[in-house]
Amino acid sequence: MIYRKATIEDINELVRLRIDFVREVQKVESTEGDEQLIETLTEYFGETMKEDAFISWLAIEDGRIVGTSGVCFYKLPPSFKNISGKTAYIMNMYTLPDFRGKGIANILFQKIVEEAKNHGCEKITLNATDMGRPIYRKYGFVDSQNDMILN
Repeated sequence: MIYRKATIEDINELVRLRIDFVREVQKVESTEGDEQLIETLTEYFGETMKEDAFISWLAIEDGRIVGTSGVCFYKLPPSFKNISGKTAYIMNMYTLPDFRGKGIANILFQKIVEEAKNHGCEKITLNATDMGRPIYRKYGFVDSQNDMILN
């Protein structure tokens, strides 16, 4: 298994894996809207990767990407718990079904947590699936009851 940071040349694969991830998590089977999502994801990854506002690490076996992780960076108004305001949001933790349970997600997770630390982020957040929750807890993440969402 080879682990490396994603580059602009990997955008098409990042888009494909992101769609697979979203389809699985949101239990979406329809392909309606795929073209628009492909377009907006391609634009998003292109812009944010150039600005170093999004970093992804990949797990590759025999030339095939089998796992991915991502971290977005942004700044919030400083607070007592986050003096710099620098915040990282972990996303895109996804391993192809046939490769799960082999420690790939653990290694990818370590890589992006390290990226967040290297960027000076004092706060790291994520949205956990039931499958990912044990990995995140192992690294000290705790469930938060304060978040609310308006869609």
